[in-house]
Amino acid sequence: MDDRAPDTNTENRTGLDGLLKRIYRPGPLIFLFTLAFLALAGLGWMLLTKQTPPPQVITPVAEERREEPQPDKVYEEVTSDMEDQVKQADLAIIETMRDLDLKMHDLDLVDVEQRRFEGSGYHYQVLQFPKVTDRNRFLVTLRRRLFDRLPDAVLLDNGDTEAAIEIRGQRTHRLLLEATPQIIARPEAKGPKLVVVIDDVGEDYRVLKGLAGLDLPLTFAVWPHASHTRECVEWIAKTHHDLLIHFPMEPMGYPQVKPGDDALFVSMTPDQVRQRVADNLARIPEAIGVNNHMGSRFTADKAGMAVALTEFKRHGLFFLDSLTSGKSVGRATAKTVGIPFYERDTFLDNVKDVNAILLQLRKTERVAQRQGRAIAIGHPYRQTLDALRAWQDSRDPAIQVITLSKLPTE
Repeated sequence: MDDRAPDTNTENRTGLDGLLKRIYRPGPLIFLFTLAFLALAGLGWMLLTKQTPPPQVITPVAEERREEPQPDKVYEEVTSDMEDQVKQADLAIIETMRDLDLKMHDLDLVDVEQRRFEGSGYHYQVLQFPKVTDRNRFLVTLRRRLFDRLPDAVLLDNGDTEAAIEIRGQRTHRLLLEATPQIIARPEAKGPKLVVVIDDVGEDYRVLKGLAGLDLPLTFAVWPHASHTRECVEWIAKTHHDLLIHFPMEPMGYPQVKPGDDALFVSMTPDQVRQRVADNLARIPEAIGVNNHMGSRFTADKAGMAVALTEFKRHGLFFLDSLTSGKSVGRATAKTVGIPFYERDTFLDNVKDVNAILLQLRKTERVAQRQGRAIAIGHPYRQTLDALRAWQDSRDPAIQVITLSKLPTE
């Protein structure tokens, strides 16, 4: 028999009771409370010293920017000559037809005449509209669309069968609205020829492949320092299209409008011009000619153009004046230098809209019929590709579409 009394000493207890007894001693309790106090104090300090972020600004949907990202290079300098305003009127006509559910393929471009105003050329047009059942509604809609684009343009009501558009006091459009179209003498077609040049090639390789795949003998002008210059040059050579160097030249808007570091500038010495020409031509030795990218200032400079065109001629190239300025001395300088010369008649896609581009193509056809030849310049836009794809199946078969090298020089 064990005479020892039960052990009541807490030091020897085990299990949960013993653990709690040890924790609740004064020492551990003080330690735990100190840790908790320090943690709470630190959290409070962080909350008091943290800077409040500025409120998030939520842009209303109506104000969000929806423009597509713009390429680093500017394709063409913005101009405000008479032809650009005529094209805005063209677009107002197209919008009116859409508003009234009139079919674009029923719009007949009867005639086009080249006219001049304040030193720049523009195209006077005669347009035969499809049957307009509500003449007053048509004119009201067209007047509103014109005002949106050209507030100073005037729409003239010339009686029951016609209307007209005036811009800056010049008659630019004759609109035939009679239900039964009258017979109008069209310019005689004596083997007219038409050339389509695609400028600014070298950035969008996919669009180039689409354009080169059309059933049209297009001519391509490639930037010497683009992202994909060599790939584009090789594809153009592989598909047997005419190849030009799209040579950057100083625009009137420089330095706000930048043609590129590889451009010709009026401030250059003759030796600097020669060196810049040599550098750019060396990048595309396959080229057979040159046309200007931008250049409204440089092409108006007699001294600079004389040096540049002399160098182009020395390398066996011809020159196509993109005619970005009515003050260009390209034609006169080419005659003096003796270089083969061409000059642009129409721009196709200043307005990037398929129907507007189709109208420009039909306008180019009428120019070709009237003067026997016409040169149009477009750009590697998706809308231009779509318009040319539609035009190749609907164009006037009496007009021969050819490459630039097959067109006699001026």
